[in-house]
Amino acid sequence: MDIKIGKSAKHCCACEADFLHEQVIYSLLRPLDDLYVREDFCESCWSEERAEAAFSSWTAQYYDPDALNDDSEEEFSPLRKTFYAVVEDQDRLSQSIAYLAAQLLRRQKVFRLIKETEDLETEESLILFNDRIGNRLIEVHDARLTHAEMEAGRLELLSKLSALENPESIEDSEESISAIEEPLAAAADAAEER
Repeated sequence: MDIKIGKSAKHCCACEADFLHEQVIYSLLRPLDDLYVREDFCESCWSEERAEAAFSSWTAQYYDPDALNDDSEEEFSPLRKTFYAVVEDQDRLSQSIAYLAAQLLRRQKVFRLIKETEDLETEESLILFNDRIGNRLIEVHDARLTHAEMEAGRLELLSKLSALENPESIEDSEESISAIEEPLAAAADAAEER
């Protein structure tokens, strides 16, 4: 008789409700023909009678791999953190930082351009991106930023990224700035051409 215990199911085998990330689940192993079959239950469907009839039973925590991937990607992306920290702000410096960060994230294929539109009343451009990691839509406003505003946004973005990458050392390091300065300059040039 083979004993093969697979990964936990994604939903309760009794009520078929999906398990939530880090939810406590109840598992058992029961004989079926020449195999042992694993079954996973939510708390409301679990009973001691099920455990007594099983070959083995235990409790565990369900880990959703998608939730773990989303958290780790966002946690280790200083550029995404910076973008989401400023995208809702209305001041022009924050708008320039958000615009430049969005263009860099697009270049890294984290963001996908969906649509660019222009509001005829305000003459403001609206750019719609899809964040592939979180699968959400983000609007970025391009308020006809000047070259000086884009340059100020670039410098502030470099400062914020440097602080996030090296929290113990706030001073800008030459290596980290030169590694991202060229793509930022390209994004600023692209904005000027529009």
